[in-house]
Amino acid sequence: MAPLMRTIAVLGAFALVMTACGDDDSGGGESREGVLAGKCPDPVVMQMDWEPEAEHGGLYEMVGDGYAIDTSVKRVTGPLMASGEDTGVDIEIRIGGNAVGFQQTGSLMYQDTDIFLGMIRLVEAMEFHEDLPLVGVFAMFEKSPFSVYWDPETYPDVETVADLKDEGVVIMLGRPDSFQDYWLARGIMDESQMDLSDMGKPAAFIGRNGEWAEAGFATAEPFLYEFEVPEWGRPVKVQLIHDTGWEEYFQAMAVRTADLEAETDCLELLVPIMQQSIADYYADPAATTSLILELVDAYETGWIYTQPGADFSIARQLELGIVSNGANGYVGDFDDARVSGLYDLVAEVTPIDVSGLNPTDVYSNEFIDTSIGLGG
Repeated sequence: MAPLMRTIAVLGAFALVMTACGDDDSGGGESREGVLAGKCPDPVVMQMDWEPEAEHGGLYEMVGDGYAIDTSVKRVTGPLMASGEDTGVDIEIRIGGNAVGFQQTGSLMYQDTDIFLGMIRLVEAMEFHEDLPLVGVFAMFEKSPFSVYWDPETYPDVETVADLKDEGVVIMLGRPDSFQDYWLARGIMDESQMDLSDMGKPAAFIGRNGEWAEAGFATAEPFLYEFEVPEWGRPVKVQLIHDTGWEEYFQAMAVRTADLEAETDCLELLVPIMQQSIADYYADPAATTSLILELVDAYETGWIYTQPGADFSIARQLELGIVSNGANGYVGDFDDARVSGLYDLVAEVTPIDVSGLNPTDVYSNEFIDTSIGLGG
């Protein structure tokens, strides 16, 4: 897939601002007084929900040269860069998953207020709004990469999850999730076909020899099973859970609700930098992907990730519209009608109590720059 062009006008604007703020004409070395200095926390701490992977590349893109890796607590810290320009503060990216005992990001953000931005699902913000109020300010993905996949050789006529129901296929889902309530309410799947036991991947899928389907990332397992697991070694067919009608925002970056106002001066500068970082990463992902692979090796958590797997992920994100400008030509925003519809579904089909909550309580497009998108 040909690289995407950068958004040249916005890049130029950032460069002008940062040059004005960052030049030091007095001699004695390069100034670090960039556009975020004195406006944002230093470092800007971001908490991921999982291990380093290409899906997070748009955030790791902001980590500049001279970074330091702390293998004891699994984090990387370096200059926070905006399209190659130093913003005057550092960025610290912490991983999730096993390193934090698989704790939910919102919980971590309230345990440690040094965390400025955390990666959440918008339904989580609805579910925990009373105890852990969070507001999404940046949507990493247009569509969630969470999906169901199955063996097309075993089920050549199956095109969708609903077709799996008609065939009586069991899906290995691993754990309860709100989209399952939606499936049941809409008749997309029967409860008896949703296996929630914690079976290991890929052994369980292979052991069933294609009889059962499985849930995972459309950007990861299909490549793993076809190219890196010789015991399977053939394609699987995929449908995004988004495309079944559960249009959740997944891996959105959120702040604590109180910080939406307290850190307005920071967010109005930082969020457009994050948007541009997304555009920059998908235009030329090589250097940042190398950093991601370096971190995987350094952290030694048992997470296995390869260059071919990362390349597949990037291509699939673009191919499936997981990362895209959506209908409006820019990245990072939340669609008002879509969030409202998701809120209505949560209220209708799940046990989550959203009484006293408005859809706009869990997201904000206030800081989005509508001139910044993929393709330029």
